[in-house]
Amino acid sequence: MSEETIKIAVNRILQTPIDQLGKKLIEELFAGYHDKATNTYKESNFDPTDEFTLTSEQYKWVDGGKVKTTLGTLVFNRFCLEATGLIEHLHYWNKVIDKNCMEDLDSEINNLVIIDKVDTKTLGAFVDRRDTLGFWCVSFLGVSISPGLVRPMSNVNKRKAELFKQYDKELHSDNPVEQIMATNKIEKELMGMVRENLKDDPGYDMYASGDGNLDNNYKTINVMRGAVMNKATNKYDVVESSLLEGVKKKDIPAFSNSIVAGAYPSAVGTAEAGAMAKELMAVLQSEHLNPDPNSDCGTHSTIPFTITKKNKKYVVFRYIDEGGKKVMLDIHSVNNYIGKTVNLYSPQCCLDKAICGKCGGHVFHNLQVTNIGLLITPITQKLLNLKLKSKHDLSTSAIIIPENYATIDTSQYIKIENGILKNKVTMKLFIPRLMEEISGFDLETSSVTCMGILPIKFYDKSGSEISSSLLTIPAVKQFKLYEELGEDPNNYIATYEPNSEICDLGIQQNVVNVQFFLEQIFLNSKSPQLPYNLMVDMMFRCMELNKIDLTGPTITYELLARRLCREGSKPFAFVYGKNMGVDQMSYTKLPYRKAVHEAGPLQAILFQDIGTGVNRGLAMTLNGIEPEKTPLEKVVKA
Repeated sequence: MSEETIKIAVNRILQTPIDQLGKKLIEELFAGYHDKATNTYKESNFDPTDEFTLTSEQYKWVDGGKVKTTLGTLVFNRFCLEATGLIEHLHYWNKVIDKNCMEDLDSEINNLVIIDKVDTKTLGAFVDRRDTLGFWCVSFLGVSISPGLVRPMSNVNKRKAELFKQYDKELHSDNPVEQIMATNKIEKELMGMVRENLKDDPGYDMYASGDGNLDNNYKTINVMRGAVMNKATNKYDVVESSLLEGVKKKDIPAFSNSIVAGAYPSAVGTAEAGAMAKELMAVLQSEHLNPDPNSDCGTHSTIPFTITKKNKKYVVFRYIDEGGKKVMLDIHSVNNYIGKTVNLYSPQCCLDKAICGKCGGHVFHNLQVTNIGLLITPITQKLLNLKLKSKHDLSTSAIIIPENYATIDTSQYIKIENGILKNKVTMKLFIPRLMEEISGFDLETSSVTCMGILPIKFYDKSGSEISSSLLTIPAVKQFKLYEELGEDPNNYIATYEPNSEICDLGIQQNVVNVQFFLEQIFLNSKSPQLPYNLMVDMMFRCMELNKIDLTGPTITYELLARRLCREGSKPFAFVYGKNMGVDQMSYTKLPYRKAVHEAGPLQAILFQDIGTGVNRGLAMTLNGIEPEKTPLEKVVKA
């Protein structure tokens, strides 16, 4: 389309009063339609992707004098940002409007609300206009299906047959991770071909935007079913056929298993996430902030935290120590620390009972909230949603854990060969008995299956201990056993002679690993599992490796560590806040239930444990111990 023709649309969009910029004009510009009078299809007058140069003289919110943009972007800016006044703060928003763009825009607008530049009514108005514009346009711009999406692709099917022949050995391996790795390679290559075939197809827009998942339903329907876990063999059945090709007789069991694999986590996940929400709220209900955002407990202690593109939003408005200076991270400055490990001031270090502004940050103060312990349930809601969605997304993926993630520090006494963890000298693996209380633990004659966060010790030929370390594999792993397990009061003990195969370092990426990590490290453990200062960083490492985001800020896990790691009757934070050099494994770890009971009688009663609550209340009264206050007390008394 010529520049002069596009100028007609530009002038019309710019000259239309904002209160008259509505559905009628947008349809006149961008909607094709069927003309009943002539029984013909009429093409749209313009395309929202038509490009032109917009100057600041034409539209004052353009920065830098001029910008290359599109008609659709101009409409979005006027209808969503100018009409709500947000454009005064953001200026012309010139990004491809896809999932990533909208996440960035939402983040910018939420930040404006938090720092009191705009109010929540403006936020609501933006959301209403954004959704309205989307609903208007979806009928003529959002093509959900096209001939290209439903037709078999001959080049893809030909290459699929070649790849299944090439990887036949790996696909039928006894190692399920090797099966998944091979399946992922096949699917990645085939879906790359699909994307190339569809790149100019209007039906691909929904997937290219990031809103649709081409690797899930489309892959199953048109390309291949893929890997389905067979619980009878503890291996995967890798199905070559797609639904479009039809279910072969030999694949009927695999397709049946896939139905169960989707329905079971969805059903059980509702109960598990609901129970965890109750547990977290019971544990953290007493945690609160000092109302003064400028308060400072005086600690110089921090915890290490590695900032990534995915987790950066969870440390915004938090303080870090940079060369002895207290630095506030905001939505923009945090980008300077991506890929770096910062020293984060944290509730885990705070010396005050009411967490100070330096250690807690300002995000909750900006929202005028101090009882932060009651605001942690979003992570359980996300956990629930992930499990509910599992019946709609049965795709599987796996990775090999990087060598530097296998143990907490580099040990000269272990080695990794072809993804297999081995020991150079005699080694003992200590498996806490508490694992028996966590779903996923499985002890058999030749193996034990559990989360790979386990202490290890090394011995010389005379049996003397020469070193110790900690396995930090953030996933459920199967550890081989070569002799009967030893035992002590707190652990099962597996012994490995030199050069034994201990486990492979492949993990299946899923939400279950994250759930087990949260349960073992924070909620259920009765003894220290990880160094105190690394608990939060390793929680996020676990989520990143498993491609899971529970959408909870770091302070959620910092509060759990503060509440459940103790020194006598006080938080271990009081010890660590005074001395960063303290032994990081010297804290007393309380399981969540005991922590609730010890907080006070009302907490225990609200946790539906009336007997223990009454007994605890009597004991605290006799010993002159003041119970911790909970904001729920006001609700009860009201």
